[in-house]
Amino acid sequence: MKHITKSFRLVASAFYRIAYKLHHKLFLRPQPQLRVPVFIVGSYLAGGAGKTPFTIWLAKHFQEQGKKIAILCHSAAWDEFIMIEREFQSAKSTQIKVFATKNRYKTAKEIQDKFDIILCDDGFEDSRFTGAHRICLDWQEPPQSIASLLPSGPFRSLKQDHDETEIIHLDCVGNNGHCVNSPAINFSIESITNFAAGKPLTATAICGLGNPKRFVEDIRTFGINVEKAIVRRDHDKHFQQTVQAELAQDKDIVISQKDACRLQQSLLAHPKLHTAIQKITVSDNILKKLL
Repeated sequence: MKHITKSFRLVASAFYRIAYKLHHKLFLRPQPQLRVPVFIVGSYLAGGAGKTPFTIWLAKHFQEQGKKIAILCHSAAWDEFIMIEREFQSAKSTQIKVFATKNRYKTAKEIQDKFDIILCDDGFEDSRFTGAHRICLDWQEPPQSIASLLPSGPFRSLKQDHDETEIIHLDCVGNNGHCVNSPAINFSIESITNFAAGKPLTATAICGLGNPKRFVEDIRTFGINVEKAIVRRDHDKHFQQTVQAELAQDKDIVISQKDACRLQQSLLAHPKLHTAIQKITVSDNILKKLL
């Protein structure tokens, strides 16, 4: 039995490697380097690594330097586009413009002369970008099975799929996480809307993120008694219906900032709907290295 399992893993691994390389060779061939610096915030994880919050954080720091920045999101990640756009709309920023596109390289090439920096929210696998600054948010969570490498799994690629000399690795840690090295980035819950500090709150956690388990652990650490956790797909278009069904039962609900982007503004004002506001802390050494 062990021999069969090992043989299956070898065949599956070989198939994965061939498919991955073939896809890049046919559709993601390296293109001429752009005239403007390109930063790609990515991860080996398909979701739940904190790419969008860190993209926002990085854009704000470039903004402080007086840079004009274009942020590129994939058009399929519509909630991430809304999250970033709302962030900079509220600040009435004229330095930052957000684009939704299916082809980040093509869009970057078209707009490169209008911006000082192009910042990609994800696109880590897009090998068309030559000479880009690739930032990997590394949670030190290696794949546990072959299934995790399938298209529907949590991992898009392995370290050996990339040229490590071109990647800036940032070790990450959350509220309950552990990091082998000193963490470059710490993700935590800073506050929760409609929640009085010190007042007990029992709530349902509804999560449509790539790593719902981490989100639930984070809000528990903050002090929320999670009575039930409802997990939805990443970029779920029916998220609002799930929230409304729980509110109809007079339940308090905690969601993430990204999940909040899937809801109508009128629903966000509901007194029993709470949004967890994330805080990002970056070590001074990494801050100097990036900026």
